[in-house]
Amino acid sequence: MTSILGRARSHDASDGMNHFELFAHGESFDVDAYVASSPLRFDLVWHGGDGCYQTSGVSITLGDGATIGVFEQERLAREFLCTNREVLRELGSYPGVETFILGLHYQAELTGGTSGFCLGPPPGLMSHCLDIGIRPVYYVVVDRKQEWEAAVSSGG
Repeated sequence: MTSILGRARSHDASDGMNHFELFAHGESFDVDAYVASSPLRFDLVWHGGDGCYQTSGVSITLGDGATIGVFEQERLAREFLCTNREVLRELGSYPGVETFILGLHYQAELTGGTSGFCLGPPPGLMSHCLDIGIRPVYYVVVDRKQEWEAAVSSGG
């Protein structure tokens, strides 16, 4: 396992979000049995019916997506997937796992000239995702600070 597993769950204080993580969950996923047999260390384990959770699952935080750029996240994720290939393939095919996602966090500051954008994984990362059976998802957090400041200063 790589050193990125040892990092504590970290959130950006301004928005409370961090989506640079790997997670697996499902309604019939027996997380206790899986965690007991897995060499992976999880930052979060939850059970369906606990609080707001409808499914049971596990999550590994790969870093602070609010502070690590998306290209560096892609590099770290590729390294993590490569290093842990077999155990992640087992997790993705474990009975009861219905959703298996690699989450990448992208902070986007919109300016007046931005009309849209798209994101997709580079070929090397996508190749590892396909091999393992994990779906890469980019969670975009939009910073509208400039728009809000302009609205406030104009009285709108």
